[in-house]
Amino acid sequence: MVAAAVGLAIPPAAHAAAAAATLSVTSTWQTGFIARFVITNASTVPLTDWKLEFDLPPGESISHTWSSTFTQYGTHYVVGPANWNRSIAPGGTATGGIRGVLSGFYSPPSNCVLNGQYRCN
Repeated sequence: MVAAAVGLAIPPAAHAAAAAATLSVTSTWQTGFIARFVITNASTVPLTDWKLEFDLPPGESISHTWSSTFTQYGTHYVVGPANWNRSIAPGGTATGGIRGVLSGFYSPPSNCVLNGQYRCN
């Protein structure tokens, strides 16, 4: 209250992220790669119909996924839940994998974000 009386701005309280995602490439070879993702629900309510978005460089693409579905828009990919992990309970996780193919040199995914707002770790 004193800070407001003298005209100092009071920053808003920091809020913990309600969800988090990691996307990590676990192996690569001359013509492909395997990646693993983990979606974590850190909120107190179920996380439903999550989506993990990222970009792959030209020459790389997704062949298939497991425990998820995917849609491709050029070099942009959207990975979503399978029927059995559509809803992640509070404190729970959903995991899955990606089988990628490539021509040329491997470069990691970029611009990874969960639900349009949480940057991937």
